[in-house]
Amino acid sequence: MDRKERTLINYYYEKLLDNRFDEKDVYAFLILISNKSNGNSCLQEMAGFVVSRGTKPGVVTEYLCETRNKFVNLAKMNTALKIDEVFSFKEIKNGINQVLVDFQLKGLSNEQVNDFITCVISILQQVKITEKGREIGRLFFAIASKQVMLMAEVEIVQNGGGKKTNAVFPVLSAKNNYAEIKKQDKYDAPYFFEEKVIEITNQDGKLEINFVENSSCC
Repeated sequence: MDRKERTLINYYYEKLLDNRFDEKDVYAFLILISNKSNGNSCLQEMAGFVVSRGTKPGVVTEYLCETRNKFVNLAKMNTALKIDEVFSFKEIKNGINQVLVDFQLKGLSNEQVNDFITCVISILQQVKITEKGREIGRLFFAIASKQVMLMAEVEIVQNGGGKKTNAVFPVLSAKNNYAEIKKQDKYDAPYFFEEKVIEITNQDGKLEINFVENSSCC
């Protein structure tokens, strides 16, 4: 690592520690640390997907397409469908903190990692999901009273070419430490932002989720 690269990493790291960062800082920090992750596929694959916006093959794209195919074949399965997120909180935290340890830096706390993931969720909203060059869905920002989520909505066709429907599933999630949200129902179903763009900013050391005015969720 050259001096300039180390200076950049230290700059964003200090912003994270001091709670002065927003989603733009997380974007840059993720790219920097992924280059030094020593084979950590979680950070490398997440960074690659962020940079390419889903236009290049990788673990995240494979996960999205494979999960869609599970819904397509749901009628043939005799067991309940279980959907895991592409990367768990633990995987992401361990990946980040291992890089920081290698740099002789203190690891991030759970709250700081949660903020990091929330920013990644915002960064990845509106990304198109493609399979063999055809758009089959998109990623959207969603929020409930307890969680912030990156949701995938994909087109599926069951029964050998029958009626087209859409399936929705979570890709990443974090605790909602940012906005008071009224529950939609007893299941706390998330509010789903398909068209609106959400931005994560920082106000006086606290992350804020900026919604469009008159949003029905708040």
